[in-house]
Formats: sequence, C-alpha cells, structure tokens
Amino acid sequence: MPDFISNLIQDKKRYKQFLKDVNALPAPYAQTLMAIQKYLWNFARSGSIIEPLEEILHLFQESAAENVPVQQIIGSDPVAFAEDIMVQYPEALWLIKYQNQLRQQVKEAEQL
Repeated sequence: MPDFISNLIQDKKRYKQFLKDVNALPAPYAQTLMAIQKYLWNFARSGSIIEPLEEILHLFQESAAENVPVQQIIGSDPVAFAEDIMVQYPEALWLIKYQNQLRQQVKEAEQL
C-alpha cells in the first residue's frame, strides 16, 4: 500500500509539472496538446498515461522552439496521431486490454 500511495503522489507531481509546461507553450501547441490529453484520458488507466503525455509534450516543446506548425507535427488527422501514440503504450490503455480480451474470448469460442 505505501508504494501505491507513493506512486500516486509522484504521478500527481508529474501531472502538475506537465500542466505547468503545457501552459508555457504557445497557444496553438498548448490547446492541441490539451485536446489530445482529453482524448487519451478516455482510453487510459488512471495514472498510466503521464509518460505518453510527457513524450508528446517534449515533441511539442521542440517543435515550438523550431516554429514547426502544429499540423505538421500531428498531420491532417489528430485522431490518427493520438491512436499512433496509444498503440505504443498498450500497458497504459484499458481499451487495448479489452480489445485483446475480446480477441482471446472469440478465439477460445472458435475452439469449442
């Protein structure tokens, strides 16, 4: 239990720093990143999505420093961009867990 609480506190600190860093970005980057975060939260297990968010943040920070337009970073479809991120973190997403569970259940049913 102490590890759980410690991890929870650490995740909260990381998330607060993430928000602070996002707010320091120019508006188009910050708004886009917050929209992506909101989308990803729909599929993530609690606390497990901070690492992908931090990686996206670093990408946006570097791109903002180089004046790379947001659309050049994420492409023409922000959903596809977010899904590409999600598949890199299957352990963080309950959606992928349930997709794999469904695949396994159908496979088992076919063997009956």
